[in-house]
Amino acid sequence: MVTVRVAYLGPPGTYSHQAARQQFEPYTLEDESVSIIYLPQASIAGCFKSIDDDQCDYSLVPFENSSNGQVVLAYDLYRDWFVRESHRDSGKFKEPEFEVIAEQFVPIHHNLISFGSDLSKIEQIYSHPQVWSQCNRFLEELETKSDHKIEKIDISSTSKAVYLLNTIKSRERRSKCAAIASSTASEIHGVPIRRSNIEDFDGNTTRFLVMGRKQRKLLSIDPVSNKKLSDKKMTLLTFIIKDNDNFGSLCNILEVFKQHNLNLQTITTRPSIISPWRYVFFVEIWYSEELTTALAELQAEVLNLTVIGSFYRSKKFFDMVGAAGNQ
Repeated sequence: MVTVRVAYLGPPGTYSHQAARQQFEPYTLEDESVSIIYLPQASIAGCFKSIDDDQCDYSLVPFENSSNGQVVLAYDLYRDWFVRESHRDSGKFKEPEFEVIAEQFVPIHHNLISFGSDLSKIEQIYSHPQVWSQCNRFLEELETKSDHKIEKIDISSTSKAVYLLNTIKSRERRSKCAAIASSTASEIHGVPIRRSNIEDFDGNTTRFLVMGRKQRKLLSIDPVSNKKLSDKKMTLLTFIIKDNDNFGSLCNILEVFKQHNLNLQTITTRPSIISPWRYVFFVEIWYSEELTTALAELQAEVLNLTVIGSFYRSKKFFDMVGAAGNQ
């Protein structure tokens, strides 16, 4: 029997939980000797710490959303874990024991969940901070019909937001509070859905990154073992520009990628702590054999060039891009 420990942002019923199940349940269906233990974490930071401390074999974190972009906290944690120069105490910095090894795309369908059936009486709504900008139109409509300002309360996860409704003792108070979360969270915590699919955009999707221990490969995550993976690979890397004030320094870096016919999928920046207005770059690149040579050439231009991980691109990505192109 192979027991695989998987950490995710809890509690059960979160979209992170769904991503973890999408990634790992197929292994249990195909091989009865594989057992998965899901380990809910209290925070995204806990997902990083649990895998570095060897409390789990794999860990998932939300990375970006198709409607409102990057999950900033996840990027900042990758910066803190992988970039020596941005570590609060560089003398204590050590290479992390994990790397990114896969991705998962989870369709996000938000629901208004409440014990109260009269939505005009709702005064408070609990949810994860990422949710608010994904449901702007519904929230504006609800406030207009309610004729009063609705307080939005940030909670560490959507599932916990629903759980908190159960902790309210007063029946009157319960009727004035709601949560925005998944149908799974509604089912788990026994609170009814009052409005379904309240997200602004069809196709609202969150992308999760799967991290694994560097020296431990319990499961095969490749197109041969998993038919939902393509044969195309992505590499996620990070760096800081060495000569930040030099004219054209970023252009010089991009030119290296161009000369080696490397296609960049995304470029994202987050503040470093080296000095004000100096940034850590995160770049996702379509992998090719030229990448190793290109990275060697980049060493003269950057600080802390680090590969966070390489992984096979999910076929779901191509399905979504194709669907958008056909509209």
